[in-house]
Amino acid sequence: MIFITGTSFIIDTFVWSFSRLNSFYNCPYEFYLHYIECNPSQQNFFAEYGSLMHSILEKYVKGTLSIFELNQYYEENFNVEIPHDAPPNKYVDIRQSYYDKGLDYLDNIDLDLDSYEILGVEKKVEFELFGKQFIGFIDLLVKDKTTGEIIIIDHKSASIKILKNGNISKSDQSHFLEFKHQAYLYSYPIIKEYGKVSTIKWNMFKDKKWIEIAWDKAEYDETIEWVKDTLKLIENETEWAPNPQSYYCRYLCGQRTNACEYKV
Repeated sequence: MIFITGTSFIIDTFVWSFSRLNSFYNCPYEFYLHYIECNPSQQNFFAEYGSLMHSILEKYVKGTLSIFELNQYYEENFNVEIPHDAPPNKYVDIRQSYYDKGLDYLDNIDLDLDSYEILGVEKKVEFELFGKQFIGFIDLLVKDKTTGEIIIIDHKSASIKILKNGNISKSDQSHFLEFKHQAYLYSYPIIKEYGKVSTIKWNMFKDKKWIEIAWDKAEYDETIEWVKDTLKLIENETEWAPNPQSYYCRYLCGQRTNACEYKV
């Protein structure tokens, strides 16, 4: 166990985001190495895949790529934008599987925006919460032309299993909670700007599914409390304990190529 003090003056200068808050739970030591020691963070296959698809969807919504150009752009840029290998898997070639699913999605894209007024694409939000500065980017913010509803849309490459009754599977509940924390946190400045958020939607593009929930005050309040508690945990942290997990350490951790003595 390591004990490190004197980090509060660095933490006090942070501009926070959902990803910065949530990364503390993945591994406090990785958080320390990246955000306090300022070691560069290495990308991974999954993050690069998500970034490429987000970029394509952004270009499509903005009109810089037509629906007929999506696949060509994807094919030309896949290997360029995703230089890292996918983790090995004895049952499936993950890289090929993701490539095929991305191609299939873009062949049959169902991002119909005719009924919406587009309020923001990769909308940058900057706000203050608990005396801290925050920044975030909302993939797509729209207003329903008929109902006037304000809708936050988030593109996700991850898989979330939805049961026949419409509920999220128990094994994916914690992952989905992360999705909700992100969306509810970034609804904070949208409420200040537009007075409300009515609906949150997730475009699960790899699986060609949509998940939709009504904006809920209780879940919003829980998110704000989660932010407050997480800020307090990080500000009071002195141990920065590693959380070694074989798969995460080998393929996902942003510090995996650095000399982390706890890597497994």
